Amino acid sequence: MTMTLTPLSSMAGARFRPPEHFGFAASLAWIPVNDTEFHLTAHHLPLAVRMLGGMPRLGALVHPAFVWRPVLDQQGAWAASYKPLALRTHPFVLSNRRGGRPIDEIDVVAEAGLVGPWGIPVCADPAGAVLSQEMAGIHKALVAMRAGAVKLSAALELLRIANVLVPLRDPAGNPAADHTVDAARLAALDDGAAAALATRSFLPLDVAGAILFSRRHFRPERLPLPPARPAPGLPGAVAAQPRLAEPADIVLASLEAMNFALDGSDLFDVLAFGDLSDFAAPPPPDLPEEGEARASAAA
Repeated sequence: MTMTLTPLSSMAGARFRPPEHFGFAASLAWIPVNDTEFHLTAHHLPLAVRMLGGMPRLGALVHPAFVWRPVLDQQGAWAASYKPLALRTHPFVLSNRRGGRPIDEIDVVAEAGLVGPWGIPVCADPAGAVLSQEMAGIHKALVAMRAGAVKLSAALELLRIANVLVPLRDPAGNPAADHTVDAARLAALDDGAAAALATRSFLPLDVAGAILFSRRHFRPERLPLPPARPAPGLPGAVAAQPRLAEPADIVLASLEAMNFALDGSDLFDVLAFGDLSDFAAPPPPDLPEEGEARASAAA
């Protein structure tokens, strides 16, 4: 999809409206995801890693050939339960320009046709190029998205070095440009490699878990093929690496290896209550003797 970016400063007196149709999302195929939203995104969209400018970037893959549940309805309206920030701030993007005014840092996707004579004002004071409250909020979100992308790229680079990222399969069955996390490779990391991933923060492992969790949104035929297993009983066969299908298996196995101890104490100190007889259940009513019961029945 070809995009023409126009500086917002040339449209200070214009107005804008939020997008109602997202047909462009399918043509983009991949939508960047911020560090504050990747957990929520993983519940509704498949996460994938794409190399951009030589650095890995995290995004949601929304191409119809990859997702088993369409993210758009027949009218082009967004149908998924969660809408990433990159779509909510469309058609505005953060440029590489640096200036004294926030308006100088924003570009507009001209093909979107969402900036014109109608809608929300771009500037509260067009003469001074002071952004309106709504546009100031979009600018703040764009700045946060860029900072979050830098954090996520650093975490994803560690996963790439650890060799746990593997390509998805395109509709022809060939390796795709977008990558996911391989559960078997992640589970096979030794203690030193796992510790290296978490040296500065747990973000690399956190992102890896979210990517694995989001794989349920892919079409099964788009996922990487499992590693080949040697035929049983063959002499000299190398044992296949264990393949853990669910992220929870990896978490539980890691906790066991790290020898975590659970606190077995009670939530409340029962000794602090003193006499607990007041909390006991009332005794059952006295039952009549067998003879008394027969006499009562005869009467």
